[in-house]
Amino acid sequence: MSKSINLDQKLEYKGYWYLPSLPENKVAGILTYCPNEKIVLELIGSFDDSFSELFGNKEESVIYGKTSDAKEITLLQCFQYSSVNFNADFPIVRYNCNYMLIGKHINSLDERCQYRARIRMPELTYWCHPGALTTTILFDKNDKKATQTSISFSTKIGSDDNIISEVRIDETTSIQIKKGVSYDGTIHFLKPELEQYTYIDIIKLNETSIEELLGDICLYEQFISLATLNIVKSSDITLFDEKVYQQGENNRYYREIHLIHPFVERMNIDKQSKATNFLFQYSAIEELYPKIIKNWYNAPIELYPIRSHLINSLEKKAFYSSVDFMIIIQAVEGFWWRFRDESYHTRNSIPKTKNTFIGTILNELLAEFNDVFVLKKCEINIEAIVDSRHYYSHFLPLSKKTNKLEGWPLMKQAKYLRILLICCVLSFIGFENSQINTIFEKSNSKLM
Repeated sequence: MSKSINLDQKLEYKGYWYLPSLPENKVAGILTYCPNEKIVLELIGSFDDSFSELFGNKEESVIYGKTSDAKEITLLQCFQYSSVNFNADFPIVRYNCNYMLIGKHINSLDERCQYRARIRMPELTYWCHPGALTTTILFDKNDKKATQTSISFSTKIGSDDNIISEVRIDETTSIQIKKGVSYDGTIHFLKPELEQYTYIDIIKLNETSIEELLGDICLYEQFISLATLNIVKSSDITLFDEKVYQQGENNRYYREIHLIHPFVERMNIDKQSKATNFLFQYSAIEELYPKIIKNWYNAPIELYPIRSHLINSLEKKAFYSSVDFMIIIQAVEGFWWRFRDESYHTRNSIPKTKNTFIGTILNELLAEFNDVFVLKKCEINIEAIVDSRHYYSHFLPLSKKTNKLEGWPLMKQAKYLRILLICCVLSFIGFENSQINTIFEKSNSKLM
């Protein structure tokens, strides 16, 4: 197994770089990765011999590299900016790059191949406890005191024994939740580091692209974001290509291919106590999880913007504005119009040409979840919500919307509406009202 890459630290690679169309024109340079900031390639020279190309912004879709330690690197979506010294025989050309692939050359993100993806998210370990370590305590038969304590773990990383759950999402895609252990006792032998963690494997039976894999990863990030009530982003994306391997005597050892996107903020959970703020953990939905995650992935495209609005509303902010309220009320309305409006008109013999008023929408959705206890605690002021929605949508004269809210009262109603929206989404992906009740009862989240 290749040495793991710590994406929380600055990385630097020296090597030669070239365009796929001009492999003979290799230019020396240094590639630098700074977490949460940027990927910068600095060339000592340029891909074009002419200085005229250096004035102006130039984009290269793909740049290849071969590092001093023989790593193949692909840089994607690269934007040039240059420094020219006319007293020198060469320019310094820099590129900001959106994506970096360590371990393979590709032509684009939509290039198809047989991939398996391994993804780590800081919150995932706390959401689904790995249970990868086994503690054994030996006692003395005479005084019954502990004489020896040992901690052990499986070294067969990637084996079936490490699978916590496996769900076939569709005909070509499976998602596995796995447990793993990292151990470093070679350098820090006086203070060895031992960490257990949970990660997921996305397995594709057919050829796929990195672009499609990123879509699958994003959906799982959104699911864990909802479950943890926290914006979750992958901290490590490792790909395995069936054609990129080292042949041993009896086995193939697939080489790790690291995908890096610097503009994704890397977050870490420092205290396990934060798990108490989750909406639900894996243990609370373990039996339902296969159905729920399958429904989450196979939801119609109409749910996507509503789900995204809900996830965006989870972002922790120092200050809230009317925009935050509008995001929630738009999502609630959108859910109704896309999944409930037609049945409501049919049930009540109302012509489809007639619009459903926002007050009616809220009353109907609250009636749908009238046995969800957490909503009964919410002091939802429908009249004030309606007036506030109309005011902030159109900025009507104050005299026309006398019940409009602002400040904390507005944000309090937004919090109540978000709980209603959560109920809508949970119901849509397969939770019954009684199960939604159980989720909120077991949750210590501060939704109110």
